[in-house]
Amino acid sequence: MKQRRMFDWTKIAYVAKGILVGVIVGIVVSLFRYTVEFMLDHIIEFYDYLRVHPRWIIGWIFASLTAAFIIAILVRDEPNIKGSGIQDIEGQLQGVLKLNWFSILWRKFIGGSLAIGSGLALGREGPSIQLGGAVGQGVHALLKGNRSQKNILISAGASAGLSAAFNAPISGITFILEEVHHKFSGILLLSAFSSSIAANFVAYRIFGIEPALHLGELILFPLEHYLHLIVLGVFLAIVGRFYQEVLLFMPSLYKRLPIPAYLYGFLPFLIVIPIGLYFPQMLGGGTSIIAMINSARFPTLFFISIFVFRFIFSHISYGSGLPGGIFIPVLCLGAILGGIYGNTALFITGIEDAFIRSFIVYAMGGFLTAVTKAPLTSVMLITEMTGTEAQLMPLAVVCLSAYIFADFIGSESIYEKLLERKVHRIPTVFNGELASVECSVEPDSPLDGITLRNISLPFGSQLVKVKRHNNEFIPRQDTTIWAGDELLVHCDSGFISEVKKYLDEHS
Repeated sequence: MKQRRMFDWTKIAYVAKGILVGVIVGIVVSLFRYTVEFMLDHIIEFYDYLRVHPRWIIGWIFASLTAAFIIAILVRDEPNIKGSGIQDIEGQLQGVLKLNWFSILWRKFIGGSLAIGSGLALGREGPSIQLGGAVGQGVHALLKGNRSQKNILISAGASAGLSAAFNAPISGITFILEEVHHKFSGILLLSAFSSSIAANFVAYRIFGIEPALHLGELILFPLEHYLHLIVLGVFLAIVGRFYQEVLLFMPSLYKRLPIPAYLYGFLPFLIVIPIGLYFPQMLGGGTSIIAMINSARFPTLFFISIFVFRFIFSHISYGSGLPGGIFIPVLCLGAILGGIYGNTALFITGIEDAFIRSFIVYAMGGFLTAVTKAPLTSVMLITEMTGTEAQLMPLAVVCLSAYIFADFIGSESIYEKLLERKVHRIPTVFNGELASVECSVEPDSPLDGITLRNISLPFGSQLVKVKRHNNEFIPRQDTTIWAGDELLVHCDSGFISEVKKYLDEHS
C-alpha cells in the first residue's frame, strides 16, 4: 500500500512539474508570439508608408542591416539558435548535443523576433519549441533533478512551446511523442499533457480561444471523391521530397558566399526590402497568403506563380541559418499546392468548385506530413489550427497517403536529416562519460529474430537491458531479440551519434 501511494505521488509530482513548466513556457512563448505578430503588423504598415515616402528607404535599409547584424552577433556567440531548433531539441534528448539553456533562451527570443518579425518567410513554431525546451531545462536546473527527469522536463517544455504557439495542446503532445521520442511513455505523456494544457491556458488568456488560423466552415467531403485525396497525397509526397532536397542543398549554396557563415542572414534581410515594397502580401511565414487563397477563387497560373515565389523566398530565408522555423512556410506551400490540385481536378474531372477550399486545407496537412514524416501531428495540428474537426477523416486520408508514398520514395523526417548533418560535423572523441540510448525493435527489422552474439554494435557500446512486455532482463549472448522489445544500450557519450545511427538503421 505504501509503494502504491509513493507511485501515485511520483505521478502527481510530474504533473505539478509539467504545469510549472507549462505556465512559464506559456508566458515566454506568448510574449514571443505577440512580439512577432506586433512587429509583422507594423512592418507591413511601414512598407505602405515607404511607398508613399521613398526618401526613407535608405534609412530603412540601414535599419534592416542593423537588425541582421544583431542576429549575426547572436548566432556567432550561440550557433545553436540557428534555424528551427527542433533538431537541436531532438539531439539534446538523444544525448548527442549539449545545450546552454539560458544562452539559447534569450538569444533565440531576440533573434527569432527580429528575423520572423521583419517579414522573412520563417515560422514561429520551431523557435517556440526550442524556447519551451530551454525553459524545461532551466526548471530542471532549478529543481536539481536527474538526467531522466531532465529529458522529461525538456520534452514537456517543447510540447508546451508548440501548444502555446498555435493554441494546439493535442498537437504539442503528439509532436513530442511522434516526432521527437518515437515511442510512448506514461510519465512522458503525463508531463507533456500537463505542460501543454497549462501553456495553452495561458495562450488562451492572452490571444483568446479562436483557432490560430480560422478559415471558416468547410462542406463535408463525399466518399465518392476520396480517390482525389489519395492522388493529392501522392502529389504532395513528390513535391515534399523535392522541398527537402532543396532545403538540404541551401547551406552548400550559401557556403559559396565570400563571408563568414554567421553573416549569411544579411542576404535575406536585403531581399525582403523590395518584397515588402512591391509584394507586401508575400511577407511573413504565410498565414496571410493561406487566408487570401482560401477566401476566393484564383487561376492556376496565379497559384503556380506564388508557389515558385514563396518556395524560393522560404529557402533563402531558412537556408541562411536565421532563427526561424518551417512549419508555417510549409503549410503555406501546401495550401498553394492544394489550390493547384483543386483547379486541376475541377478542369479534368468536373468536381464541384466548392471542394477547392477543402483541398487547400487538406494539402496543408499532407505537405507537412511529406516534409516531417509526422502524420498524426500534422492531422492534429491542422485540425486544431483551423478548427475543422468535421474534416478529420479526409484530412487523415491525405496525410496517410502522403506518408506512405513519401516512405516509398525514400523520404525521411527533415529534422532527423538536419540533426544527422549537424552531429556528423562534431568530431567523435572519447569523453569518459556514460550515455544511454534506447530503441524499440520493429517487425521485420534487421534486429528482429537475431541473437545477441550476432549483433555488431559500434565499438565501445553494449546492450545492457531488454524490456519485453512488462518484464525487464539483462540479455545473454544466446538471447534472441524480438519485435516489440525495448533495448537499452550504454556507450561513451562521444560515440552516441554512431550508436544512435546504427540502432535507427537496424531497429
